[in-house]
Amino acid sequence: MIKIQQYDYPWSAESFIKHLQVFGFTLIALSMLYLVAANWFMLPQAIQLAIPQLLLFLSAVCSLWLTKHDFLVQCLHSICGLMIGLSLAVIGQIYQTGADSYLLFLLWSVLLLPWLYRPNIGVFFLLCITSQLALFLFFIQTFWGDQYPDLFLISIHVFALIQFYFCNKYYSKLRYLFLLWFAILSVWHMAMYLYADKSILYFTVSFLLLGISLAYYYQNKDQLCSALSAVGLGISFTLIIVKAVTEWFGQNEIFELFFIALIIFAWFAFITYMLIKFIPHSRFNAIPLAVGAWIAGIVFATLMLTFWGNFSLLMGVVFVALAAYLLKAKQSLFLRQFAYCLWVAGQIAVIFHTVDLINQIIPILFLQLAMLALAYFMRTHWFFVFVQILGLYAAGVACIWDINAHLSWRNIVENFVYLALWNYVFYLGILAIKFIQPTEYQRSLLLSALGIILFSMGFYTLFGKYELAKIEHIPILAFGLPILWFVLFVFLHIQNQFHLFAHFILTAFATGLIYYGYFDIFICLAIISWALKTQDKVIYGFALATFAVILGFLYYSLDVTFLIKSLSMLLSGLMLLLLTLSLMLFKQKEEFGI
Repeated sequence: MIKIQQYDYPWSAESFIKHLQVFGFTLIALSMLYLVAANWFMLPQAIQLAIPQLLLFLSAVCSLWLTKHDFLVQCLHSICGLMIGLSLAVIGQIYQTGADSYLLFLLWSVLLLPWLYRPNIGVFFLLCITSQLALFLFFIQTFWGDQYPDLFLISIHVFALIQFYFCNKYYSKLRYLFLLWFAILSVWHMAMYLYADKSILYFTVSFLLLGISLAYYYQNKDQLCSALSAVGLGISFTLIIVKAVTEWFGQNEIFELFFIALIIFAWFAFITYMLIKFIPHSRFNAIPLAVGAWIAGIVFATLMLTFWGNFSLLMGVVFVALAAYLLKAKQSLFLRQFAYCLWVAGQIAVIFHTVDLINQIIPILFLQLAMLALAYFMRTHWFFVFVQILGLYAAGVACIWDINAHLSWRNIVENFVYLALWNYVFYLGILAIKFIQPTEYQRSLLLSALGIILFSMGFYTLFGKYELAKIEHIPILAFGLPILWFVLFVFLHIQNQFHLFAHFILTAFATGLIYYGYFDIFICLAIISWALKTQDKVIYGFALATFAVILGFLYYSLDVTFLIKSLSMLLSGLMLLLLTLSLMLFKQKEEFGI
């Protein structure tokens, strides 16, 4: 056996190599999409029709050669499912069939069914979306939704339950998405009942799906899903509390907000109590209380920001001090979550009213830094530290914009420079991940880095990177900072995991990403490797979502043409596949040598 060193970012691990293969195929598929988008209207109709079907055929044929690699087969079959929908859309566009949209999604759903001859989570997820859209659009476009609203409501929920059954039987990894969907439906229908004068049926179905999921997961001893189902029900019932208290106090908004906060916190505390009673010794029982504390904290903050004036500044300091004392002195679940509630309300009040009094943003940066340091030394929950890190980043961004707010547009564009510098202050923390203790705060840092990546990509997409050309020294930052980060990352974490040829490919891959402004992809891949090594499902899920959103932002980036995007994505995907091949061959040689 080969002794593998426990690296912080194990890029040579087999699980990560498999992910690199999937990412490589994804980038190649996107390159084809961009190539078609760049020349779509210049292509003959026959070629337009043939492109998605050809891609479907090639993906299917490739899957026959890779039967030993189930994850690759699932990826290729998912691409086939997407190409089916694209083919139908192209047919509708060219021939102007005039068919209702629900027919497209219905036919798409029917054609997806044969691809489930073997388990495939991607195809099943796509089938759930398309079939639900088909059902929804059928009632909307045929006006059955207006004529038979009760039938519409029942059909949506019954169909969701059928999908929920197959999800738990064959694709249990998707159960969290179903719970999120159930919670959205529950809150929406409860709001419609309370504020849109809908029938009692809306009130009934708002508890139906989450109630069934709670009963199911409780029976199957799934503690996390039971807690999440209870949270969803609690949020839906919170709307009733808000409605009742609002009608009770009338125009007295101060008492209204105060009692709403107290009752909400008490309500979620009751949910936590019931979970502890029926599911003792579960580490997820704190989730409802935490959610209630955060909701109550937002309401308290609204109260102090709206009605108490500058007196809220003093009250905010008192709230933060009291919260710090409770977190330090008390270990009970209730008091810790109540302390978080007080902290959030007090912190928002202090920041808001400090800005209002001194009319400057810079002191807020140091104030938020002090809040982060206090949260760290108090050994607060990792999610709370994550929120404080995001607060520090937001304060820094506000300071950057405040400094040049009175200057011309050219100087405002220079904020891009400071924003890049500010981003890499946090990205450097990724390099020093081993020194962050306790270890759960590593999750806080990496999760905040993913949030910063999303913000930056959205910001650059909104304003356009072409504006950066107005600044003479921007190339130094646009290229210099990523290069510096890449060199440090390789030197500190992965240099001993690669042979010379793999290093060359990795460097070429990073160079391409830096040149075209995609280096956020590399950072995201580094975070995914950490998540796989630590088996952190939270970071893993958010990192994959961030990777997908980055690719989505690139589509709307105006500084690079579709043709260049296509070429760069194709080369990046090929480099990733070549990198995985070189790593696997090198690993096999090592094994044979031993």
